[in-house]
Amino acid sequence: MSDIPLAPIILDASCVLNLYASGRFKDIAESLPEQLIVSDYVVEREALFVTYRDSEQDEEKRRTVDLNPLVATGLIEVISIDSNEEQETFVDLAAEMDDGEAITISLAEHRGCCVATDDQKALKVIAERALIQATSTLELVKRWAESRNVLRTEVKSVLALILESASYYPGERHPLYSWWRDMISK
Repeated sequence: MSDIPLAPIILDASCVLNLYASGRFKDIAESLPEQLIVSDYVVEREALFVTYRDSEQDEEKRRTVDLNPLVATGLIEVISIDSNEEQETFVDLAAEMDDGEAITISLAEHRGCCVATDDQKALKVIAERALIQATSTLELVKRWAESRNVLRTEVKSVLALILESASYYPGERHPLYSWWRDMISK
């Protein structure tokens, strides 16, 4: 085992919504050795609800995203911009992308975090910034499934919930697209 500390993972709104929609956010968070972080902006203004189908009434409904249980147990830490440098980087990035992604990337850059995002614009900006690494919803779900030896049927169910409730469909260029397609189709 390495003595090198693992970089915390800061989740943007897309990953928060996808993981919440999975119904297994707590299990996924517990399986990861890295600390999970979310900006207060994402919690308060962006990752507000996921949808689900009420089978009794056959209609789509909203479920409020409640991260409080995960915060209370320490599985997620909520942070804010608290330095001039973070604020300046945020302002620069906000000219190129949504505020939530800009805040997330600014915090990651200044605090040495990895960014979990499925946003293509954010991934492009991260690729241009040498100090930041990126991960995705699928990478986090795959790591959970492998580390916990989760049955294929359960992984398929989790991915189906993410597709249905968070409307997440990975692009064909995603490095784990083939894995996702194999899991979702069998």
